[in-house]
Amino acid sequence: MTNGRTGGPATLSHVVIDIRPGSAADAPAIARVRRESWFAAYTGIIDRRLIERATATGGIAVDPPVYRRTLVAVGGDDPVVIGFASFGPERTVISASPPPAPVGGYSAAPGAVPALAGDDLTPAGRAGDTGEIYALYVTPIWWSTGAGRALMASVLAALRAAGYLTAVLWVLADNARARRFYERAGFSPDGGTNVLAGLGGVLELRYASDL
Repeated sequence: MTNGRTGGPATLSHVVIDIRPGSAADAPAIARVRRESWFAAYTGIIDRRLIERATATGGIAVDPPVYRRTLVAVGGDDPVVIGFASFGPERTVISASPPPAPVGGYSAAPGAVPALAGDDLTPAGRAGDTGEIYALYVTPIWWSTGAGRALMASVLAALRAAGYLTAVLWVLADNARARRFYERAGFSPDGGTNVLAGLGGVLELRYASDL
């Protein structure tokens, strides 16, 4: 299990995984992890042509919102980025393909989100009450090593430290593996649903957990 400190190592079954803040320099590695994860997790759920388009090289956000935070998991004998998670205040629902994997630090103060965040946040997100895990991916060869659990533990600790009371996330209804992972982390469906028109009309479910 993670030691609960962003930037500290987590030893899991003799595998050392370090969780640290992401930076612009991690963008290529984050894009690689996202692409590999999408093909491994979503083939059979989303048309491969849509996965190809959504994860095409070059689709990386270089100017993420100031409220968005990204952590990366680093592991291996020659340490490389093996996973990432992005999170922040709860956003309004976007019924299209998800945005590219973001990078960048969290420059907003904990708690209420500054007005410059725009209209893309829910009232609970703006108030600093509800946080959201926007993405959490681990490259497939590192599945079942504890990397995902280490990322999740660090994200939840960061959301608690920022003063959020509840965390939400969206997961594809047909992604049984991911749903089991989130349920083991304490999340459960809260009744929210959304159809991703840009990804062939797949259904996603909202999961929530008290912090």
